[in-house]
Amino acid sequence: MAPRAGRARLLALTGRTPQRRRNLHRSASSWAGGARHADPKRMLFVGRATMVVATAAAVAFASMRLSILDLLVFVGALWGALVFPVIASFYWNKVTNKAFTTSVLVALAAFVPVRFGWIAMDGVVAWAVDIASVIGVGVIAGLMAFGFFGLRVARIVGTVAALVAAPFALGAVHDYAVLSASLIAYAVSTVVCWAMSVNSDENFDFDVVSQRIGDFDAPENASDARDLKEENR
Repeated sequence: MAPRAGRARLLALTGRTPQRRRNLHRSASSWAGGARHADPKRMLFVGRATMVVATAAAVAFASMRLSILDLLVFVGALWGALVFPVIASFYWNKVTNKAFTTSVLVALAAFVPVRFGWIAMDGVVAWAVDIASVIGVGVIAGLMAFGFFGLRVARIVGTVAALVAAPFALGAVHDYAVLSASLIAYAVSTVVCWAMSVNSDENFDFDVVSQRIGDFDAPENASDARDLKEENR
């Protein structure tokens, strides 16, 4: 009992009591989330690998001698596939990682064959492309309205835009590969992301982002940070 009592008095004198440790964890929770668990070697490797891959991709695109318009259209389609999942993940707590990734990949898979004419635009395929393009018009208009007026107005604007564009787009827009492919990217990513998220059990708490990611800046109280590191050893 004596050694245990002596250790308790020593902890009390040095401030390393259970209450003190809890306070340290609370005060440094934002710092401990990402900075403490970050692996510098892995971060350096990922950074270098990203630079190598980006350089190789740039050389490949340059050797293909594509026109600047084709590249701009491709970048626009990539953004079209990303825009709804990205925005929805900031405001809708039911979006899952699986829904985000799947919607982007499916949208790109739908964009490429339409843009480069890999499939014949006739019959059912042509009508499917036209309908998806109309949905894409509504998505674009709704997203723009959402940024200024909120969700309720965005739904109304998107619906009205799709209805107005339908008489002109149905039966005709599939003849314009660049336009229809870009609109399909918006439509497919939105529909897939919504369909996979609307009934999900995900209820993400945005308040835990700072705890999971952390702050890489130096803690305000350096002594507390040192004490916390020693306690975790």
